[in-house]
Amino acid sequence: MTYAHHLELILNKPAIEEGGKLHLARIAAVGTAVPPKLLTNADLEKMVETSDQWIVERTGIKQRHIVDKGVTCSDLAAEAAKKALAAAGVDASEVDLIIVGTVTPDMMLPATACLVQDKIGAKNAWGFDLSIACSGFLYAMQVGVQFVATGAHKNVLAIGMDVMSSIIDYTDTVSYTHLTLPTNREV
Repeated sequence: MTYAHHLELILNKPAIEEGGKLHLARIAAVGTAVPPKLLTNADLEKMVETSDQWIVERTGIKQRHIVDKGVTCSDLAAEAAKKALAAAGVDASEVDLIIVGTVTPDMMLPATACLVQDKIGAKNAWGFDLSIACSGFLYAMQVGVQFVATGAHKNVLAIGMDVMSSIIDYTDTVSYTHLTLPTNREV
């Protein structure tokens, strides 16, 4: 992974339920999951022509978490979801909706959200993915808020999770630079 991934649980405790007014949504808990394996800038210096200073000056990145082969987006998302649910004191059976913002889904179908639903035992939930990197969590959270605000759902898991390290070749400086460094690109 090239940046911190977060999951948040949005739990509705409506303050206003009468007269068709919108329900209030709040963040009830946060859960995170990152793989333990690290790739440091010093490691990258051994793989390609770069330096710790060059990377830090341009990105601020000193190390990145790397998934082991076979670890999927839904594995990490489910781990983070379980932590958030435990912190919120919410049982998985009480989750109504799971939204996952990701550009590294386990597969095209079923949605990663559906795989998370199965892995955490959220038998009463449905879910879908939003194909968005970086800001995917913010989009997932905003969409989740709308489901809560309208009264359609009470408990929504909004998840932002990517396993970029599963698709990046760190020895290819062209793809590595475009996928991991914030750059100004000419179009």
